[in-house]
Order: sequence, then C-alpha cells, then structure tokens
Amino acid sequence: MMEQEVNHFNQQMQLIDQNIGDMTELIASLIELESHEGGEMLVNIGKKIYLPVEAKGRGAKLIVEVGKGNLVEKSVEDAKKIVEDQIGKLNAGKIQVSERLEELQAEMVKMMGEIEKARAGESVGGKEN
Repeated sequence: MMEQEVNHFNQQMQLIDQNIGDMTELIASLIELESHEGGEMLVNIGKKIYLPVEAKGRGAKLIVEVGKGNLVEKSVEDAKKIVEDQIGKLNAGKIQVSERLEELQAEMVKMMGEIEKARAGESVGGKEN
C-alpha cells in the first residue's frame, strides 16, 4: 500500500515538474512578445504548429482565462505575473509532495528495520529451542 502511495506521489511530482516547465516556456514566450517591436511573429498553437500573427509587442493585450471559462483582457506584464503566481503555487505543491515522500520513505525504512528485527528474533528464538 505504501509503495502505491509512493508511486502516486512520484507521478504527481512528474506532473508538477512538467507543468512548471510549460509555465517557464510560457514566461519566455511572454518576454519575447514583450520585446517584439511589432509586425508578424509566429505563435505556437500546440504540438509545434505555428500561427503567423501581427503582434504589437509591449502594448499587446492578451486574453487570459481566469477560471470557469471567464476571459479577461490583460497586458503582457499582468499575464506574466499570473503565470509567475501559478509557478509559485506549483512549487509550493512540489514541496508538499516532496515532504510527504520523505515521510513515506522514513516510515518504510522504520518498517523494514522492525521486520529485520523480528526476523532476527525469530532466528535466535528458533536456535534456542
């Protein structure tokens, strides 16, 4: 049962790391947009498929989903702050998962020690009889 829980938390860690990587790439794209001087640029719409668009650069307005399908207009700087906040929350979650993994590993080590002790006691007890 503990092994399943450890596997579950390891999967969560991988998912968190993947999301942090995606968000970090998004920050890089927003920085690129911010420094873009206007004109056409390519926007990745997924799976390495790009759409040429006219971009205003620093003055660009983005449409950001803020939950439950609600869309709001944000500046590039505001969008970066939102993404940075999300990265912060992901890192906090990563710390929690990591701490729980450490707890589980300590419990497993303790259990293994108790099992070894019990086995050693059985061996000694068996020899004395």
